[in-house]
Amino acid sequence: MNDLGIIGGKIFDGARSYIANIYIRDGRITAITSDYLESKEDYPAVGKYVMPGLIDPHVHFSLSLGKYRSADDFESGSISAAFGGITTYIDFLDPVTHEDEIDEKFLKRLEEAKSSHIDYSFHMTIAHPDIDPVILAKRTLALGINSIKTFTTYSTSNRMTDNGYILDLLSITKKYGIIETFHAEDDAIILHRSKMKKKQLPQDLPFLHPYESEMSAAMSIAAMAKMTNGQAYIVHNSSGISVKMIKKLDASANLRLETCPQYICLNDDLYERDDAYLYTLVPPLRSRLESVYLHKAFKDGSISTVGTDHCPFKKAEKFENRFNYDSMPNGIGGVETSFVLLYNMDRSEKNVNTLVNMQSVNVAETFGLKNKGKIAIGADADIAIFDPSVKWTISISNLHTKADYTPYEGTDVIGKFISVISRGRFVIKDGEFVGKRLKGKFVKRRKVFWPTR
Repeated sequence: MNDLGIIGGKIFDGARSYIANIYIRDGRITAITSDYLESKEDYPAVGKYVMPGLIDPHVHFSLSLGKYRSADDFESGSISAAFGGITTYIDFLDPVTHEDEIDEKFLKRLEEAKSSHIDYSFHMTIAHPDIDPVILAKRTLALGINSIKTFTTYSTSNRMTDNGYILDLLSITKKYGIIETFHAEDDAIILHRSKMKKKQLPQDLPFLHPYESEMSAAMSIAAMAKMTNGQAYIVHNSSGISVKMIKKLDASANLRLETCPQYICLNDDLYERDDAYLYTLVPPLRSRLESVYLHKAFKDGSISTVGTDHCPFKKAEKFENRFNYDSMPNGIGGVETSFVLLYNMDRSEKNVNTLVNMQSVNVAETFGLKNKGKIAIGADADIAIFDPSVKWTISISNLHTKADYTPYEGTDVIGKFISVISRGRFVIKDGEFVGKRLKGKFVKRRKVFWPTR
């Protein structure tokens, strides 16, 4: 007998939509059928959208920045994510420079993540590395991780990796089945702009981190990825113009791009406000025109995935640095609102499948989450159930983050995740968190090989 049947919902699998029943046993999907099968529990989903649980490839829970720590730990962050339809996320190890740091930083993150109520994985992170790239690749894979985060900027805090190492690492990504991911900004441009400002304010962010900086670094990465037949992934693309330029290099087989909802839904007009400090993040918000270009790239398939870069801090922590951007903890929240914001830009069924692809199917395929991101027999029963008729207003009062503000305060939206299932068990049921006793698992990711050339 099945443990659970989800009855009569409209399934969106990223390719098509259809009405069927889904049956689950022992945490896996056992049947997808129009027939009625016996289950211990039936969950009625008529009139609801049923999709594979979303996967966020880019979050920062319990991120330490010295004096500050991001508002959400793994417990609160995972709960907030679940209310946003997310059943798996990928966080980051603290930056590694030397080989002997790897195990310690991995075990530290594993311990912190024990409080998560949904599944998780990690990206390796390097900073000014002094590790042979082949050894780094092998050690990373041995941990069950297949992606390595690299910074092309932040030389002043020793997080930057030079192009020589980047090229060497990219050249072995295809051989070893790893992905090199990038925070892409041109360090020299940022340093030059910083010297032009005696005092840096939150309002200066678009000047200090211009789109040209992102475009310069992204173009370089795209060229190296194509030249090496490597596997490169650029996180939080904020510039539509950058994406437009990258397309001209015809490197799409070797380079995948992620964007975040904030770069489509918000713009740099917010830096003209007195509370501009609440919207500090890097890359910063861009112009309205950039947002339009980025949305076009989103719709034409130039963007592969959507992450949130979820990293909120408290209002007071932002406020106390409003006259000194150098000390500002950067980041905003987004795991709970990501899907619904992008859905409300186009509530067509076609767009639902686009979002399922970009927020679930493509993420799983890109990062080798083989049992995730799909409604299929044998797959993990990670399922998000969305009611397209619910009208509500986004407010910090009805979100589940530990942050005390949201950049989307007062935004009216239609549609809400009402129930979310992780490995066959409800985490959210009829709008209530019921997963207190559930704990997520660390998902090991093996070698991954994209179709390149």
